Amino acid sequence: MEAATLKRSSQKTATLRLVGLRGPSCADTVDRALAAVPGVSEVTVSLADEKATVTFDTAQVSVQRLQVAVQDAGYEALKPVHGEDGNCCGGCGG
Repeated sequence: MEAATLKRSSQKTATLRLVGLRGPSCADTVDRALAAVPGVSEVTVSLADEKATVTFDTAQVSVQRLQVAVQDAGYEALKPVHGEDGNCCGGCGG
């Protein structure tokens, strides 16, 4: 039971601002790129808001790694603002 509690506590959600999305296929590309990162459990990409909301295990992946995945897919992911949409950036532990 302790391991399950520990695993849940390492789950964070970050909202990345995206640059360069032109249409639904761009959003799908970013979604697939983020979902392929080990440690990512959920991804929602909003084309209209130009944001990706990602739930991930901080023991396996960092926000910086998520940004690299977006960049490798051909787009830009700006650092999240702490507390934006009620989410933590994942890098602060809060």
